[in-house]
Amino acid sequence: MALPSSKSLGSRFNDSLDDVVHAFSGKDHYFKLQAGLVAAWIAVSVATLGAVAWTGGPVDKLGADVRAEMAVGGPVLLVTNNSSSRWTDITYTLNESYVFRQAVLEPGDHKAIPVGRFRKGGSGGRRAPRDLEPKALAISCEQGQTHLALSRVKP
Repeated sequence: MALPSSKSLGSRFNDSLDDVVHAFSGKDHYFKLQAGLVAAWIAVSVATLGAVAWTGGPVDKLGADVRAEMAVGGPVLLVTNNSSSRWTDITYTLNESYVFRQAVLEPGDHKAIPVGRFRKGGSGGRRAPRDLEPKALAISCEQGQTHLALSRVKP
């Protein structure tokens, strides 16, 4: 069994740090420049990761994730229920004008909705144009509601 060292952890750390500083001071200019670049890269990486973790992404209370994708027949909205509860009696409102209704969306499930399926003025109303650019989607159901801005669909 080893006996504990008479030096404290702090003094051993200081001795090690002094050894590192002494070894570094003996290196040439190019080594110091490379070490500085690596240290700067690490600092920027840590700051970036910290900023992303701190700010996070846009969060809605309903737990919805919506992506607009371009398909052969025109834009399609991919709606995902990321919450732990099922959505019931769902109304999707596209660009504050066109409506699509769905009875249920289970937790973790998704629904692909072509823009052409949205209607203005109820179920017998006029269909949304196939070339309509989705800009915003409001989701309303018995569990809550959210309004999400959509990024531009790339052709």
